[in-house]
Formats: sequence, structure tokens, C-alpha cells
Amino acid sequence: MPKATDTVLGHCILRAMAHAEGGIEAVNAKVAAGERYGKWSALRLSAKVTPKASRVATFIVCWAIAMKVEGVDEFSITEYQRYWNEEERQAYRVQAEFRELWPEFKNPNELAGQIVKQVDARMAKKDAVKLPMTLQVIA
Repeated sequence: MPKATDTVLGHCILRAMAHAEGGIEAVNAKVAAGERYGKWSALRLSAKVTPKASRVATFIVCWAIAMKVEGVDEFSITEYQRYWNEEERQAYRVQAEFRELWPEFKNPNELAGQIVKQVDARMAKKDAVKLPMTLQVIA
């Protein structure tokens, strides 16, 4: 059975919520113990983690756009930093946040590869802002 797809931002928010609660194992243990999240506590938690999740989702999409424009299948953090003219410390900071939320990946190459297939090179710049909320990945 194929894994469900969801938006990049949706995945990042759920992963950030799990990370804030101590990891998916901790969340599963709470659920197994019969604890439930109330609407307000879930809302508070999602509001708390959304800035970080948004940064990570944007990082993944920007990585994908740079790969698409450069016409490569893989990218490094140094190439990302140069392409987007980003400060070295900021690039490494957001990469560290990416690794917190997506510990199974060293960098976003695999996720970005999925996104590259969905991005139209003629996309308007104003539409690029919506990418983290519309592009889907299989996690």
C-alpha cells in the first residue's frame, strides 16, 4: 500500500509537533497510555511549532527550486548557500532544523527531487510563495 501524500508544510508541522513532544515514540507512548490531546492544547502546540515548520518547509522548497534551475539531481548545503546568497550560519541553522524534523535525511535532496517533478519552470514568482503549502511529498 503506498504511503499517503500531504503538503510539505503539513508534514513539517506534524513532525515539529512530534519533535516538541519528545519524538514520535513519546507521542505514541502517551496515546497508548490513554492520554489524549484536547483541541486547545493541540492548537497551542501547532501555533508554537509553525514558525520552525515553515522555515523547514521553505528550506526544502528553495532547495528544490535551486536544483531545478541548476539542472542537477543533488545539491549540497554550500551550493544552496551560494545559490540563494544566504549567510553561512543561517544556512547551517536551517539545515540543523531540517535534520531535527527529518532525521532520516542528511539533506533535502530526496524530498526536493519529488518537488522538482511538480515545479513548472515558467511559474510566476508570486506563485512560488505558495509552494510549501501546495506541493506534496511522500514521507
